[in-house]
Amino acid sequence: MSDNIDDLRNMLITFRVSELQMLLGFAGRNKSGRKNELQQRALELLHVRSHPIHQKIRDLYKTIQQSGALNNSSANQSGNDSPSLSMPQQQGNSSRTTATVHPYNVDARQMSVSGALFKELG
Repeated sequence: MSDNIDDLRNMLITFRVSELQMLLGFAGRNKSGRKNELQQRALELLHVRSHPIHQKIRDLYKTIQQSGALNNSSANQSGNDSPSLSMPQQQGNSSRTTATVHPYNVDARQMSVSGALFKELG
């Protein structure tokens, strides 16, 4: 039975915050906190020895593994089909639009302060 608990502990350690929150919500525990706090609460659930909780851990782990396998296979497929997933770069003399700023646009507050200083100095 300790092998089973060790397996569940190893599964819990791989959980992201969202999976930990799902598990703790399922068990009726507090879902807020930092990741290490959530992990600690989830690890405490192993001592309860509740079959539904252990099954939920396995189900969440299985979901993670399946989504990871899907992401890896889709990344491999798209990597073979398309040359790059990065942002396209502009080439040649293509025009770019930029905001036009008037060269004499100055904050009026700066003018009054600098003007006042100028008068005091002069």
